Amino acid sequence: MRRLTPVLCFVLLLTSVATGQAPPPKPAPAPSAKQKAAPSFIDRVLKFLGISDSPGTLKSPGDDRSGILWVADLGSRTTHAVTRDGGYRSPIFLPESNDIFALSGSDVVRISPSGEMKKLYAIAGLTKLVAGSTGNPDTLLILLTGNAGEHSRVGLLSVSTGKVTPLAFDPNSSADLQMVEDLEGWTRRYGDKQIYVRRQTKQALSGPVEASDVFLKAAGQEPMNISRCNGVDCGQPCLSDDGRLLIFVKSETE
Repeated sequence: MRRLTPVLCFVLLLTSVATGQAPPPKPAPAPSAKQKAAPSFIDRVLKFLGISDSPGTLKSPGDDRSGILWVADLGSRTTHAVTRDGGYRSPIFLPESNDIFALSGSDVVRISPSGEMKKLYAIAGLTKLVAGSTGNPDTLLILLTGNAGEHSRVGLLSVSTGKVTPLAFDPNSSADLQMVEDLEGWTRRYGDKQIYVRRQTKQALSGPVEASDVFLKAAGQEPMNISRCNGVDCGQPCLSDDGRLLIFVKSETE
């Protein structure tokens, strides 16, 4: 999805050489009861996301389609398109900013709130931008294609350099594999709020039409359709750092 060696005692060494004696062997340090195990893959991912529990998996057909980026203002309950053209997918808000990062093919692009787009770099095999780091705005959690028949690979992307650092997990751990599957999905929890994608059926003149919309569920309230895409597939939602804005992808296919 974020070791200092002990210094030799030169004074003791010099004294021992001067007297012709070898320095006494240093006793091995007793194990400390306060020593902690290295953080697990799951702990590192959850710390990166700034959440206390694992997101759930909900992946529907159409969730990975490219399209036009739209933003919903949760305060005013209005939506507007950020980009005029399509071809974008997997958008996220950059922490501490309303700038948007998204994928266009294999390119990572940065988009201002006004819709101005700048291509940063191309990364082969990059399939999803998961989230920005809550502690390091220069780092993004990403997914890359795995080998045939295997799960996605998890990595950390440096915003400034484009360097990808693998984040290893145990392929024999069911908990680690479940976390990877969760990262592949689009359901996310933010405190007492949950955003997710749900398919709905709408009756049209030509018959029933099925499409996906983005929903928000707050504690004690009924789920709210945020995207209201009216029969067009919408998905891939992500909340801004302050929880005020939600970005999603609206398919170009009517």
